[in-house]
Amino acid sequence: MAIPDSKLVDPSDIIQLPLLDFSLTETAEGRQQLANKLEEAFSTLGFVSIVNHGISIDETEKVRGVAREVCSYPHELQEPYLAGAWTSDAENRDISPGAEVGQGYKPRGYWSMQHGTRDAIVHYNFNNIVYSDFGAIPEKYPPPARPHLERIGNYYRHVHTSILQRLCDLTDIVLEIPEGTTYDTLYKVVDKDAENSGHGTGRFMLYHKQPQEVDQKNDGKWLRGHSDSGGFTFITSQPILSLQIRDYFTGKWFYVGHVPGALIVNIGDAMEFLTGGYFKSSIHRVIAPPADQAAYERLVLIYFSQPRRSAQLDPEQLNSPKLDRLGHKTPDEWVPITCGQWQNEKGRLFGQTEVNDSEGDEPNLVVVYGRLHERWHQVNRKFTVEEARKTHKVIELKV
Repeated sequence: MAIPDSKLVDPSDIIQLPLLDFSLTETAEGRQQLANKLEEAFSTLGFVSIVNHGISIDETEKVRGVAREVCSYPHELQEPYLAGAWTSDAENRDISPGAEVGQGYKPRGYWSMQHGTRDAIVHYNFNNIVYSDFGAIPEKYPPPARPHLERIGNYYRHVHTSILQRLCDLTDIVLEIPEGTTYDTLYKVVDKDAENSGHGTGRFMLYHKQPQEVDQKNDGKWLRGHSDSGGFTFITSQPILSLQIRDYFTGKWFYVGHVPGALIVNIGDAMEFLTGGYFKSSIHRVIAPPADQAAYERLVLIYFSQPRRSAQLDPEQLNSPKLDRLGHKTPDEWVPITCGQWQNEKGRLFGQTEVNDSEGDEPNLVVVYGRLHERWHQVNRKFTVEEARKTHKVIELKV
């Protein structure tokens, strides 16, 4: 069913992301042209859209059909396939990474939100999807997914080994390092080697409508503003106006405009750290769609790419002349941390009551390994952990 454009949102409140046409990656001249656009976008917005990436609209819709079945699996039957506990606050993080990063379902109501409310999102995570044995034991997955594991695996492996690899080559051009460096150093797949292989999580994510009283309490926020923990995140573009990004300079929220068949790509924390803050892991959120689109569902396919777990998250990893020249170095307050450690520590904070029990858009700040867990204050490079302690509630995480 075609979803009509909203007539209720002012066009000036919609941002059309810089568009990267990946058919141009075939030539050196085309890659340089795309790298120029990528640098401007990732050093300011932290977001781009990609077209001609090698996955057809028809194939995307087939995978979305599978996602709809998986996310609609009855709540009471999800327990054997949960990624963790039924709620974030109930997780024993000594034995479970939680539903943010674990394999399986995040059930509806798992996350705490503002004003004593809970989320209405169901998602299912597929981990280790880039490895050759993905899907070898179908019984690990809920019944609606089992007949489609090959299709699911092919979709997400293409994102990692083709789209991500080309994106990394463009990143190399920006950073003035040999093409292939970022992918081979951070994202190259080493089969069944969890510590030293690039990897990622494929996610099916379905947003149910919130009751009116919940939307009123939370100003329509369905997923609070946050930055992603990993490398690059890939999201299927949606005609529903619901995804918003926060302008890096002004703090204003903009809806993300739709491009049919496009993948929306945003920078995660790992790539911000690895570029010393040059690339921006921008804050984004999901809110209730406008009234003339309220009857339609928001169902997205997401791929969270992750650098190898053993990678140290500092700019010296990539040895970039560009970063050195611009002064993007490791800040003194940063404590050494690996990608795996950051993913685990940040993931467990997302839906916790202590973090989300705050007024306004911004959660309470948490210090993890000398770094603030969210990227709300990028524009002010003097906003250090010490400065945060003076003006905000800051939770010191002991690790």
